[in-house]
Parts: sequence; C-alpha cells; structure tokens
Amino acid sequence: MARQVVALGDFVEENLQFFLGFSNPEHPNTFLPPLDGTAMGAAAENRPVIGSWKLAPDEALIIEVIPPEGLYWSYSLGNVWWETIDYGNRQSSLNGFQAVVDEDGKVRVVVAHRDPGVPNWLDTAGHSEGPIILRCVRTESAPVPETRVVRFDRLADELPPGSRRITPDEREAAIDVRRRAVSRRFAR
Repeated sequence: MARQVVALGDFVEENLQFFLGFSNPEHPNTFLPPLDGTAMGAAAENRPVIGSWKLAPDEALIIEVIPPEGLYWSYSLGNVWWETIDYGNRQSSLNGFQAVVDEDGKVRVVVAHRDPGVPNWLDTAGHSEGPIILRCVRTESAPVPETRVVRFDRLADELPPGSRRITPDEREAAIDVRRRAVSRRFAR
C-alpha cells in the first residue's frame, strides 16, 4: 500500500511537470517541436505537435502548415485546464478529412472568438487562451506550423486571394454533422 501511495504521488508530480512543460507564457501562439512520448509509454506512431493560443477579442490566429501525409492528422483546441472544447456543438477541432487545403498545398486554420466565415475556423468558445494540438498519427512527418496573430477585421487581407468562404447556413450544417457524429459515437 505504501508503495502505491508513493507511486501515486510521483504520478501526480510527473504529470504536473509534463503539462507545465507545454506552458510557454513568453511565447503564446506558437508550437513546440513534435513530442516523442515513447519514454512515458506513448505509441511511437503518435507524434503530437503542441502549441498554445492566447487572443484578445479583436484578434485571430492564423496557423499555416503543409499537412502531413499519412493515416490521420487533426487540430484540436483546449481551454486553460487542458479540457477539450465542446467539439460536438462547436467547431473546435478539424481533421485531415474535414480541413480545406488551399491551392498552394497549405492548410490555413483560423482560431478566433467569432466565425470569420472560412471553412477552417476553430471556435474558442469564449475562452481567451489554451492549448492547441496538431495530432499526427502514422504520418510521414510531424510539421511545426507557422503562426501569426492578426486583427480580426484584417483577416481577409491576411489570407490568400481566393480563399474559400462559407455562409452561416453552411457553418450550421457542418455543426449539425458534428452533433450527429458525436451522438452516434456516444449513443447509449
């Protein structure tokens, strides 16, 4: 019993250090190099690229990456407690099957507090900061995205000409697809 109590304490301390290692208050809105978590038991085929976001109400974060080739990749937002933002009712995650790739081969994701009318929007759900993870599973690479913060009202000028736009009805249809998928996944 004593060994288990000590092990539990070690687990809590190691987890705290692990998550604090991703907090980078001096450099928000950036990504760290890909994580090799095999030493702590993570699968070698799963290489997360972890970053953070911190935005004022009138700001947006543009994230650009040439998507990795392979089985699966996705972006997901969290809040400051590392809780996943409600992906069933908000577009707080995107995977390689959902994301729109621009003509130059890059995926541009916009993190913003309100809908900018682009397909690759990630909704902060009212949170002002948190983690963002690019999960790369069985991919040839785990690229570190480029980022820049822009004024929300200048977003259209910061995206490539001809960037795809979507309507509020199209967004609502996409959210409805998400709701139904989550409902099927967690049906009782």
